[in-house]
Amino acid sequence: MSLFKNMNHTKRFVVTGLALFGVMLTTACIRPLYGTSIAGNAVQRELSAIDVAPIADVAGHYLREELLFNLSGGNYTSLEHKYKLVITTTENTISAAVDTTSGRADAAALRLTAKFTLTDLNEKTLLESSAFATASIDRLSQRFAAVRAQRDSRIRVAKDVAEQIQLNLAAYFSSRS
Repeated sequence: MSLFKNMNHTKRFVVTGLALFGVMLTTACIRPLYGTSIAGNAVQRELSAIDVAPIADVAGHYLREELLFNLSGGNYTSLEHKYKLVITTTENTISAAVDTTSGRADAAALRLTAKFTLTDLNEKTLLESSAFATASIDRLSQRFAAVRAQRDSRIRVAKDVAEQIQLNLAAYFSSRS
């Protein structure tokens, strides 16, 4: 009986060892997203070399400010730009809940869609993609509160879209050879 228990323990040990060996083998193939690219360039340095063109509308302003900070780490003005990022945004507000007595919307959803194009200094298109985010808005009867809720939702969707664009750009630079 004890021989069977030892065999079972040995099998578990071998299976655990093989699993650990497999995990160690696969982790050797993984590169950090913000590490060096296949070509050996630092991805964060490439991201900070992107010039973000001005974007129309209020949500576009928030989006551009978030991108400038995220891509350059807050040091936007002193950098030499090698790329240009052009973004067009579309903003939609959809009423989600309507008060039956007053006929006014109590809640809404704000959706920001951004289509972006990354080009080099020679205007060669390197990457085209899009990103979107949705945030809820409480529509209140107080005017200031309603304006502030709208502004806060624009800031939230701008942050979400900026993060998506940053990740998309980082993946592009990381995989570029």
